[in-house]
Amino acid sequence: MRTSLLRSLAAALGAMMLLVAHSSAKAEGGAGPEAMSMGNMCMVMFGYDMIHITSYLPGKSRSEYCEEIPATGKVIMVFDIENPKFRDMPIEIRIIRDPLTPIDLTSNLDPLTEVHFPAKLYKTGTLSFEHDYPKDGHFLGLVTLTKDNGEKETQTFKFSVGATFMQWVPFILGGVLIGLMVLAYWKHSHPAKPVGAEPTG
Repeated sequence: MRTSLLRSLAAALGAMMLLVAHSSAKAEGGAGPEAMSMGNMCMVMFGYDMIHITSYLPGKSRSEYCEEIPATGKVIMVFDIENPKFRDMPIEIRIIRDPLTPIDLTSNLDPLTEVHFPAKLYKTGTLSFEHDYPKDGHFLGLVTLTKDNGEKETQTFKFSVGATFMQWVPFILGGVLIGLMVLAYWKHSHPAKPVGAEPTG
């Protein structure tokens, strides 16, 4: 019985370690709900074509980030335009603070805007900029492509900056799991004495 319990506890501990490792890996780059990912690069899709987005922390790390940027301060974002045709189409970039509630992208977004680059051509196929994020938070990136017929298409990607609550959830769950494991082992090692049992001596 004890061997079976120990095996169960070991399996649970292994699952918890995998959860924490997965969380750490996501901090180095993961996919947001509105963006796909490839390695540590997010991407927004316009049909079958994509624009890659990679973030860096200058002076703090050489790593590349995607959905979760682990520290506040200066962040460099690089947009790589894969389709040569897109280089002849105006592209608008806007970064807003994510209110974490549904928003109307056609409404006035100025009160939420952190960074805004009006539509222009990027003939080199690359756009990069540096922005200072002084506080932790969730953000929403909007990439708007103006097609040859004048039609505008906007794709979005989400990312967080700093140690947001959701990044701590796996560690909190891991701590709870360890506590439950210790409690289960203690109860197994200290079975309750039968009611009315007399001490021997």
